[in-house]
Amino acid sequence: MTSSGVAVAANGAQLIVQQSASSQPVNQPLPDGITSFDDVSIDAGNEALVFALSTFPQRVCSFILFGGDLTLVNCVGEGDNFGVGPFTGVSALDSTLIISGGTVGLTIYEYDTSSGVISDTPSVLDLDLGVIGHPDVVLVNANVAALSTDFSVGKPRFGTQMASIEGSEVTFDRDFRVQNSLAFQLFVTPTNFPLVNAIYETSTNTYMYSANGPMQVQEPLSSDTIDLLTGAPNGFSAVTVAVNTAKKIALFGVVSASGESQILFYDLSVDPRDPILIESIPIVGQRIVSIASGGDVAAYTTLSLDNIQFVPLSQTELCVQDGTDKFLFRLNPNNGNPGGDELQSAYD
Repeated sequence: MTSSGVAVAANGAQLIVQQSASSQPVNQPLPDGITSFDDVSIDAGNEALVFALSTFPQRVCSFILFGGDLTLVNCVGEGDNFGVGPFTGVSALDSTLIISGGTVGLTIYEYDTSSGVISDTPSVLDLDLGVIGHPDVVLVNANVAALSTDFSVGKPRFGTQMASIEGSEVTFDRDFRVQNSLAFQLFVTPTNFPLVNAIYETSTNTYMYSANGPMQVQEPLSSDTIDLLTGAPNGFSAVTVAVNTAKKIALFGVVSASGESQILFYDLSVDPRDPILIESIPIVGQRIVSIASGGDVAAYTTLSLDNIQFVPLSQTELCVQDGTDKFLFRLNPNNGNPGGDELQSAYD
């Protein structure tokens, strides 16, 4: 999702673009030789650039986003046969395009930050760094990746491995393990493994929010400390997370053992390491898969629907707390789900 609230979705078949909750989704034609798209990433440095991953065949394509349409730039991967299974993800930022690669190993391409043209040859192909696998990835910057990881040594088994990228060299930095991880519960193949990270940058620091049963916050570039977020209802586990930097909020999608779902909204403005739960909304009769937020909306996808669903966000409202006036970002309770505008998929 772009910072203005335009959603781009990969639904396991094609790409879908929707400019707002009130507009109609636009289904994009598949490029020649591509049978489906499974994951998508928008370059936060140039939001006109969209990258889509196909797990069969193994290809990654770049597009220019203009209005509600995507224009193909190029596709690469034919003959490279980069790894994608059993779970994988893609992330693009400031010339670096990384595919987590599952149990095979990670792959990195470079691309032009103006045109979006992806290089024909990867700088890194199926690099095995001595772990069981990487089911997902998000770039912190062009030279640092946060790799969702199934570790081969140490406990807990699951967590996030930070990796530094210098050309064709990739080295591990600190890692952040998850106590009481979901492990292999609540996954959706091939690109929705419930170990997800979202990056929040301020003028002074970088924070990473993690969903994998528990909800965690870390400072991935400067500290080894892990803090746990509170507020999830009893019996619910976090499976997805996103950040709206402009609104200074983090959003977690949580799921119960019976398949019920909620979205939790946290205010990051006071202390990003100890955010305040400001709202939760139920998702009735659906199991959340992924979430994103930009502009004045949050958007999420579920297992049971083939569209992106939008939740409008209201303006900030004045609250009085402990005798002190404080502005809190609030969800508009009249525009939530059920009854709100809809549409869906697996998306950025």
